[in-house]
Amino acid sequence: MTDSQSASSRRARLARSTEKAPTKRELRRAQLLAAARKLFLARGFEQSSVSAIVAEAGVAQGTFYLYFKTKHAVLPHLRLEVLHAYLSAWDHAVEGEAEAPADARLVAGLAAVRDAVSAQRDLVRMLRQASSSTEQQEVWLEGRRQMAEPLCALIREGVEDGSFRCDDAWLAAQLSLSLLDDLLYEAMEYERPAPLPQTFAHGARFLLRALRNDEARVTALVPLPA
Repeated sequence: MTDSQSASSRRARLARSTEKAPTKRELRRAQLLAAARKLFLARGFEQSSVSAIVAEAGVAQGTFYLYFKTKHAVLPHLRLEVLHAYLSAWDHAVEGEAEAPADARLVAGLAAVRDAVSAQRDLVRMLRQASSSTEQQEVWLEGRRQMAEPLCALIREGVEDGSFRCDDAWLAAQLSLSLLDDLLYEAMEYERPAPLPQTFAHGARFLLRALRNDEARVTALVPLPA
């Protein structure tokens, strides 16, 4: 399956899941999630109680526990929202460069995810600061697996069109995400290990070189910031 086919398949699954009108239960859960997200961002996770969430949502306190066992149980759902934003940004960027070589599409996809991280920055900050439960960790791991799928497909296309050389595209995708997973956020939030323009450029160039891209091509695709 090509990268564009993989993206189309994900969108088709999403379309099928949204063809039917949401049920009353689904609407109520979405209402509670929206209220929780608003309070978590405004007050912080620890300072937002279940009582405050149901007051914001305009429902009875017992209603919350019909959908979530604890306040922490809301976090994986919000993490999934972040993941979907990243995947959507990647898909649109890579498909927008459909006629370009795989290495150019890779850089476009990375840049789109960088911008998505910026757009989701407040929510990511809250999720990182919130208590890390086993369930939350499972969502992060599953999120990395889902992000690795389109990246792996693109790396395979790059091997086919001569952009890349790679022994194992799946492992290369996992290693790439491990390298970049936290760096973009930390560059935005703390300017570590460097400000965002430098961190992004060096990270993308490192990844292209790891995929055995020609040095002149690396420089053309990702020039170093002044």
